[in-house]
Order: sequence, then C-alpha cells, then structure tokens
Amino acid sequence: MNDRPIRVRVKYAKKGNLRFIGHLDTQRMFERALRRSKLPLRYTQGFNKHVRINLASALPLGFTSDAELLDFWLNEELEASFISDRLTKSLPSEIEILDVKLVDNSLPSLQGSLLASDYEILLPDNELFEENFTRLLEQDRIEVTRRNKTIDIKPMILRYEFSDSESGFNLLKIRMSSSASANTRPDDLLELLGINPADCKINRTKLIFEE
Repeated sequence: MNDRPIRVRVKYAKKGNLRFIGHLDTQRMFERALRRSKLPLRYTQGFNKHVRINLASALPLGFTSDAELLDFWLNEELEASFISDRLTKSLPSEIEILDVKLVDNSLPSLQGSLLASDYEILLPDNELFEENFTRLLEQDRIEVTRRNKTIDIKPMILRYEFSDSESGFNLLKIRMSSSASANTRPDDLLELLGINPADCKINRTKLIFEE
C-alpha cells in the first residue's frame, strides 16, 4: 500500500429520478460504484472497513444538480481519464461525471470549507411571486423554525436575480449560505411564500468554497 493516499475529486451531475434519493443513499450508491470500479481504493482503518469518501453537501430531496462534488482516496496514482471512465461505467446513467482531478491532501475537507450554494428555481406560473419575494426580503428578519429553534435566514440570502426561462416561466437565480454555522435552502423560502417546493424545478448550479 502506498503510504501517501491519492486524493481524487469528482464533480458530477445528479438528474432524473435520482433526485428522489437522499444524501445517505447517494453516498451508499457511490460506495458500491467505487467497489465495482475495481480501482485501488483506500479504505478506512479498523474492524469495519469502508470506502473512504467525503461528499461536499447534502442535496435536498427532489433537487437536481450540475455541481455536486465528492472526494475519495486511492492507494496509487492513476490518470484522471481512466478513473472517470471506470466510475462512469459503474454508476447509473442519471449520474454524469463532469470532471475528475487529483487534489492535494492538505486541502480542507469539502464539508468543512463549503460557504454557499447557487440555485436556479423554475417557478410555477405565479405572477405575484417576484413581488411577494421582494416584499419578504424587505422585512427585518426572515424566520424559519427547525427542531424547535427559530433562526433568521435573511443574512443567509447572499444574492438573487429574476429572469425569464425558455418556457416563459419565472426563473429565480439565488445564492444561499451553506456553511456549517449558517445554512439555508430554497425550500425554506418557498414554503414561507406559500409555494410547495415540489411544484418547482430546483437545480443546484455551483458550490462555493473558501479559497
């Protein structure tokens, strides 16, 4: 075994019906795919060994994404194109490998360095949404309750813009905080505005990390 593990970073898209599988199931899917790939994987130590893997962030159920990231480790260095090919053949077609690269082990973890996420929300036909959304952001506080704790998510809405989609519906592009200490999601806002997130198409387009 190579004493120095080789850290591999994978960017992937999650589409189709796979948007309905949760974070833990997504992690298990990748663990199984990595085992099927026959790559020289680095496993955790101890009695119950498992593939060493780190996903950047839990994608909410029902969301699609073009920007998901995960790290895993190998025992020997391989070409990125070879790793990508092996992974693609081992994964469902609704997971698309977008990029594979080797990264330095000294980099912070994906989860520990994540700051924010960009989303595109294709809204149902609602002429008043933009007006109601703007009015909501004019409030001093925007409160949501999680596990019997009320938090103000207004500082976590970092920027936004409206545009027309190809289908003529409202498209909201929004950046929201995703750090460990300040984390919110588009469904928090939609529910405050009386819109069922399941009636929208929500796609994560970018993850923003500390430099």
